[in-house]
Amino acid sequence: MRLRWLLPFILSCAIIAPTVRAQQDARLFEPMITRISQALALTSDQIAALRQILAAHAPRVFELQRRARSQPFSPQLQMDAEQEQRAFREEFSTHLTDEQKTKLATLNARLPVPIPPPFVAVNIAPRARSTVSAALADSEKLIPSVGRAQRLTEDQKIIHLLNRATFGPRPGDAERVRLIGINKFLEEQLNPETIDDSDLEQRLSALSTLRMTSSELYQFYPPPNVIEAREKQPNPPPVFGRPTQIYVELVQQKLVRAASANRQLQEVMTDFWFNHFNVFAQKDAVHWMVTAFERDVIRPNSFGRFRDLLQAVAESPAMLYYLDNWLSAAPDAREPRPSTNQPPRLQNAQPAPGVNSAPPAMMPQNDITAMINQPPRPPERRRDINENYARELMELHTLGVDGGYTERDVREVARCLTGWTIDRPFQGGGFLFRPWMHDAGAKTVLGVSIKSGCGILDGRRVIDILARHPSTARFISKKLCQRFISDNPSMQLVERIAQVFLKTDGDIREVLRAIFASPEFYSPASFRSKVKSPLELAASAIRAIDADTNGSPALHEWIRRMGQPLYQQPSPTGYSENSQAWISAGVFINRINFLTAMATGQVAGTSYDPARLVSADAITDADLLTNKLAALILHTDLSPESRRAVRAGLSEPPPQPKPAMVDDRALRASRETNPAMMTRSKLDPAASRRVAQTISLLLGSAEFQRR
Repeated sequence: MRLRWLLPFILSCAIIAPTVRAQQDARLFEPMITRISQALALTSDQIAALRQILAAHAPRVFELQRRARSQPFSPQLQMDAEQEQRAFREEFSTHLTDEQKTKLATLNARLPVPIPPPFVAVNIAPRARSTVSAALADSEKLIPSVGRAQRLTEDQKIIHLLNRATFGPRPGDAERVRLIGINKFLEEQLNPETIDDSDLEQRLSALSTLRMTSSELYQFYPPPNVIEAREKQPNPPPVFGRPTQIYVELVQQKLVRAASANRQLQEVMTDFWFNHFNVFAQKDAVHWMVTAFERDVIRPNSFGRFRDLLQAVAESPAMLYYLDNWLSAAPDAREPRPSTNQPPRLQNAQPAPGVNSAPPAMMPQNDITAMINQPPRPPERRRDINENYARELMELHTLGVDGGYTERDVREVARCLTGWTIDRPFQGGGFLFRPWMHDAGAKTVLGVSIKSGCGILDGRRVIDILARHPSTARFISKKLCQRFISDNPSMQLVERIAQVFLKTDGDIREVLRAIFASPEFYSPASFRSKVKSPLELAASAIRAIDADTNGSPALHEWIRRMGQPLYQQPSPTGYSENSQAWISAGVFINRINFLTAMATGQVAGTSYDPARLVSADAITDADLLTNKLAALILHTDLSPESRRAVRAGLSEPPPQPKPAMVDDRALRASRETNPAMMTRSKLDPAASRRVAQTISLLLGSAEFQRR
């Protein structure tokens, strides 16, 4: 009985299956056939040949699509897809004329095989906003501009403080500081643990790479050659994405923090210290280390003792790798033979205090063992003392180029730091001290004798000497004064701040208090004397108009075009604290284009609501609209020159912004989850354009370009 109905069912499936497959082929390839036939003006015979070739490739295309769903980042999948593309073109070319072949070379005639994106744009939830019944501009005061021969008023001091201690005031910030007072606001910012930033942390929880150790990042976002080697294993560990994903999420969090964090001074100081102890994220293994470097080394120590920060940096794998100290060894160093009772990688290795050398919980031991044999090994080289880190430690991190050290001091410090290395640097390992690499002889650094045989304590003694040296106090104090007061702080000011540094044993919080309390900080000459960096410009513009951003790659691309690609400064000097570095004709055009693009809602992932800023009755009066938005964005009155420029700009049609030029696939991935938009407004389109035009002119003014 069963066979009586089963046989017709089998026969019907055999008849229907080819029909279903043909329908799938038609749906899959028909747009491609139409596009190619129109572009190449194909004859009916050529179209028939094209259909026949595509039908022959269909099974392989479906297989590649299936594999792409389960292993989108597989290098083998990418190679197979490209091979299929080449085979299709070669077969189809035999049916074309020479003219058609030339056109085909420039035509988008790719098989519909998914190409793994360089990253997946993570959608971050919008920030929590309080509901307001009145336009935000109505709550802001337009205070007088600042002259050079007068003292700052209390309102001017508040705006100045918000422009220097934060990434710029948001609507309502100035009023809040007026209510609680400047001193209380500063104390809150100097003690960030007292400030609730749970909304920000909740939003950033979508970025999973931020919570991973360097080892976990290497395991789940490995380089292509490691993925290829893993595929030969019976049970390869999962791969979540390409290494680019780590970098994209790191940039996202920095931009979101700068624009949205309540702990603003902590973000400003994190940016300052990362720039001071700069590492280049694109240098080999640093790619997997830089997330932990900022998260575990820089941010937690941004208000502590400078000596603690300096040691944390000295023991960070990112710095050791970036400046090559992990390779530094005494010339006569000999690696001991592995013990039969100990794994080779731990032989004679001493982890730094507080560093857990055990594998992370997310990484099974058998996966680690497999990984050890897969990644590329560093090239063999003759062991010797490497002076790169020792030199930059004194020249850039502590004493300064004129700090009184000699070439002999550089050599002696390098000797003290031999053996300060990394456990498995190409797998995200942590800091290790290897005694067999260390120069155990006596040393003398800046006139201080260091006896022989002290091992890892040699390097820590160097940290003590440098952190407490008067030249370090002056060098760090000058850089902080440059950041917060002026590009050229006076010697008297630097010396006063340096004395605070020395008396408090390098307490960064106390040094900042002294800077913010100095007469120079609130002097008229300091008010808007510094040009905003691209990061400061972008973050302050977002904050000024109560916009929101998810830190999309489109926003970072604008910052890169303005001259400050984040985490991508190759030089250990970092970006200059002298703000004049951001002034040039070419860069200025990009700054204006960015501000126009943002005001008109053309930066992907960044949006604002014009109706939230200003009431509809103010839009018909150009001067009233300008004053209300100036109070919101600039807080001070426009200079006569800026006001004339705004009036002239409003008499012309809105300028068309030039879009950021980014990698097509990267931009497409960003747009899929972070569409460019200006939040749908209650204002009519003409009114919204008028508000956007006024905002772009005010953001481009000299008053806003400076802080």
